[in-house]
Amino acid sequence: MQTIKLIMADSLEEKEIVKNIIIEHHSYVPTYKSVGRKIDYLIYFKEEIIGMIGIGSSTYPPCKDMLSYLNISKEEYRRQFNTFANNWRFCLKKRINNVGTGVLKKLRNQSQDDWKNKYGDSLKYLITFVGGGHNGAVYRADNWNFIGQTSGLPNHKSSSMKWNTNKELKSLFVKPTGENRKLIFIKSLGIKH
Repeated sequence: MQTIKLIMADSLEEKEIVKNIIIEHHSYVPTYKSVGRKIDYLIYFKEEIIGMIGIGSSTYPPCKDMLSYLNISKEEYRRQFNTFANNWRFCLKKRINNVGTGVLKKLRNQSQDDWKNKYGDSLKYLITFVGGGHNGAVYRADNWNFIGQTSGLPNHKSSSMKWNTNKELKSLFVKPTGENRKLIFIKSLGIKH
């Protein structure tokens, strides 16, 4: 495999490149905004930027399938929250055979040290959600475990635990309709530290 490098996007220029890659090349969620912790990487192949991949704070509340798969309670997940990261975006500007799995391998090997250095927590798990009619082939090829599907989205605008009050959240809650379900994948990283 040709050399793949993941370079953290720290400068304003690098962050702007990440933003533009997402807007121009992410097939089903072209938004570059996220909440919480985040590490975005520029993907280099043969010294050329070919995409971006990012990890960030995990989801809360946790998916039932994830709790079941890990055999932990919601409270145990809450206590371990900062040891999970969500692969919140992965987007390539062009298709190159086997590069996707190489990028995921590089992410697995590099992200633990970067997460520890930036946030002080040991990263144990990477999770991701695949939607838009995609099947997660690149994650399957890298031996991520498929653990289920989300319930889908409710039929209303989104709500945020960060910005909405408890009263607003209760009034906004609508049971999911099953539309726009996403596949859930998880990868155990083991502990290096």
